[in-house]
Amino acid sequence: MKKFVFILLIVCLILGVAVGYVVAKNGANGSGEPVSLTDPEGASAAEPDAVVTDPATSEPIAVRKLDYEAIYALHEPDEVVGSVNGSDVSWDEYFYWLYSEGLQIEQELEELAYYGQKLDWDEKLSSDSDLTLEGYLLALTADDVVPLHVVEAVAEENGVALTAENEEQLRALLQQRIEASGVEDEEAFDAMLEREMIPRAVLDRLDRANYLYQNSFIALYGADGEKVPEETALAYLRDNGYLCAAHILFATFDLETYERLDEAAIAEKRSQAEAAAAELRAIEDPAARAQRFAELKEQYCDDKDGARLFPDGYLFSAGSGAMDEEFEAGVKALKENEVSEPVETVYGYHVILRLPLDADMTMQYSEADTPLSARAVYANEQFNAMLDGRLEQSAFEPRDGFSLDLLQYLK
Repeated sequence: MKKFVFILLIVCLILGVAVGYVVAKNGANGSGEPVSLTDPEGASAAEPDAVVTDPATSEPIAVRKLDYEAIYALHEPDEVVGSVNGSDVSWDEYFYWLYSEGLQIEQELEELAYYGQKLDWDEKLSSDSDLTLEGYLLALTADDVVPLHVVEAVAEENGVALTAENEEQLRALLQQRIEASGVEDEEAFDAMLEREMIPRAVLDRLDRANYLYQNSFIALYGADGEKVPEETALAYLRDNGYLCAAHILFATFDLETYERLDEAAIAEKRSQAEAAAAELRAIEDPAARAQRFAELKEQYCDDKDGARLFPDGYLFSAGSGAMDEEFEAGVKALKENEVSEPVETVYGYHVILRLPLDADMTMQYSEADTPLSARAVYANEQFNAMLDGRLEQSAFEPRDGFSLDLLQYLK
């Protein structure tokens, strides 16, 4: 299974991970375009130690921030302030996201001020929108509340719960956080969270939701997509124009220096490729041909990384750019189990064996370097599409009378 890191797990307030939002005001740099904090060329670049002033008033640009302590005190932590699809949303849960998003926005406001640009909480984000910065924060918070409830609902519908292994992993995660925060024990950790206005109960619930997310995937599709029927995975490959092939690469460059070989060495490589192709094409029995192909590949193939990562061959989408055009054209020209004449690309000469589509061979790798088959890739796409659909159909519904006027709590 692809090891997803779901958006629920946010611990930036504890570990100091900077996750920024670019909050920019159209026209803030006089150009009518949003300002990018990662590219200050369009902004009024200030000297590192310079005091940035407001051109209109010649006064230093001040960034007003929210009084989160006062906001948090508005409601009891377990007070229900709304719902998502009938599931109650407590104040501490809502505040968790408000606080997280608010701190990130304030960091961006300070960046903008450094470059001589000012955006206040009651100002519109752009000239063609009525959304103010305050409204933007509230909208972000309302969106952030939803995924937790969707994941919990999907888990409940599929009879999914945490395993004993998950519980042990959660205990290990807690210990890692305690050590990372520099406090002595769990009691001190809880005290630190309380000072930082991070509800421990919410943090724990979000951590558990990550495992519910993964366990729901496993319940529906299997850890590696093995519950996906073979024909379903093969139909997915056919419908998306996938091709499958193995090759023997006779490289025309030095494998250590990556410099092109001299003409005599290149001619030798071509001769080897032609001999291998002729031998393989003369074998009529597909099984015998595949066996001999594997032997010659072991003897000659210069694509060592490919042989290690994709030992059974490459499974790739036609027209995706995953393979060189010449290689892809060479595969398309073959019927299944046929061998090509040498195909030349920038890498050298390829002797290609076209293979039948395979639902279980390694198709790609996840960000965690987990090999993924067609079943797993299909399962991940379907699972994400299902969750995306549920998210689009879900929204935070505030209870009657619940609203926040954040402008009252600026300092």
